[in-house]
Amino acid sequence: MSKTPILKIENLTHVYSKGTPFELSALNGINLEIGRGEVIGIIGHTGSGKSTLIQHLNALIKPTEGKIYLDGKDINESKQSVKEARSRVGLVFQYPEYQLFEETVYKDIAFGPKNMRLTPDEIDVRVRASAQFVGIDEELLERSPFDLSGGQKRRIAIAGVIAMLPEVLVLDEPMAGLDPAGRREIMENLMGYHRETGNAMLIVTHSMEEAARYAQRMIVLEHGRVAMDGTPDQVFSREKELKEMGLAVPEMTELAEKLRGCGLPLEGTIYTVEQMRDALLRLGGGRQDA
Repeated sequence: MSKTPILKIENLTHVYSKGTPFELSALNGINLEIGRGEVIGIIGHTGSGKSTLIQHLNALIKPTEGKIYLDGKDINESKQSVKEARSRVGLVFQYPEYQLFEETVYKDIAFGPKNMRLTPDEIDVRVRASAQFVGIDEELLERSPFDLSGGQKRRIAIAGVIAMLPEVLVLDEPMAGLDPAGRREIMENLMGYHRETGNAMLIVTHSMEEAARYAQRMIVLEHGRVAMDGTPDQVFSREKELKEMGLAVPEMTELAEKLRGCGLPLEGTIYTVEQMRDALLRLGGGRQDA
């Protein structure tokens, strides 16, 4: 998978209400490169700058200082570059179901592709493919989205962004408010979309378990700065620093530390159930061989 940067963020700074008594510095000199095809988890405490950062990626808000480049082009350079960024970088907000407005599921998913001036046949292919990616049955396409469950509405809203085939899909807490089974199913659907298209995905999440399970790379924000940037192994090996930031570590990481404290020599960084299972099996195998 190519890691050639598709997005490059240089010295990104954002100050809300600058020059007023309510001035608030949300981002402070962020420098990042997002590679093609990467799956990145963005984590941080409330107020760390996560949502402000991602809203810059398709020019929803403009930097106070710094630039964002899409394939080497400043996305805020002109109206045309902004329009291009918004079609190539898809943003799914938290609770996206509140943004549904069309009379049928089909029309809601088709809204983005229609604005891209695609042919009716192209739109139809995209609507049906994106519905399939998120687990929406074709029989629901002619239903009103407002008659469906909250989880189904969430899928429809995500499908509407996927239908534009963004080269970078950005999701702001996409699983917020869903039960564990629903969270897992939608994330697996999204990973299927990623595998099929090879497009990059950025997932803002409060769930360390989700970040650990799905992300190849994790970016930790604190006070508007990048505090950590690395693989899940690299990030979760800095458990003490994460806790000092007020962030929880995955339950398996906590359990591994407790077991080590009891004298069990578990090897490596452990943050998923599968890694815990494998570490215990290795340990058991070693004891049997002794």
